[in-house]
Amino acid sequence: MKKNTRNSILFSAVLVFLIVTLIAVNMYNEGPVNIVDGKAIEVNPDALYTSYTTDSVAAHKNYDGKIVTLTGEVSAVTENTQKQQVILIKTSAAGGHINCTMEQPALEISAGSIISVKGICSGMGQGDADLGIAGDVYLIRSIIAN
Repeated sequence: MKKNTRNSILFSAVLVFLIVTLIAVNMYNEGPVNIVDGKAIEVNPDALYTSYTTDSVAAHKNYDGKIVTLTGEVSAVTENTQKQQVILIKTSAAGGHINCTMEQPALEISAGSIISVKGICSGMGQGDADLGIAGDVYLIRSIIAN
């Protein structure tokens, strides 16, 4: 291999490494998404749930990784294995919910309450058709919206 060719390959490899490093540092410094001040897509719980059950490709494109705000009736308030509060919002689908993992516990929320929640949509869980368990649509890093 000629010396010029070897130098060109080495220069190109170093240049690619530097570009990838700069992109990684930039992404790291951006930090997490600001849920409180972030612009949200307003959607009805039934519309959000139905979008995933009827056209999951379009739903993934429209909602996954995006901040959404919805208002609905609380079905249950539970806690996950990481000791985070989880609020289930009712939908018209039998057994289907919007599953909201809260950033901070929302006090004084109970089944039957009507609340507005803002969080990052992370898609729909599978559920179990054999057992008759519908999948839920998940919101993470959720907060009570004003």
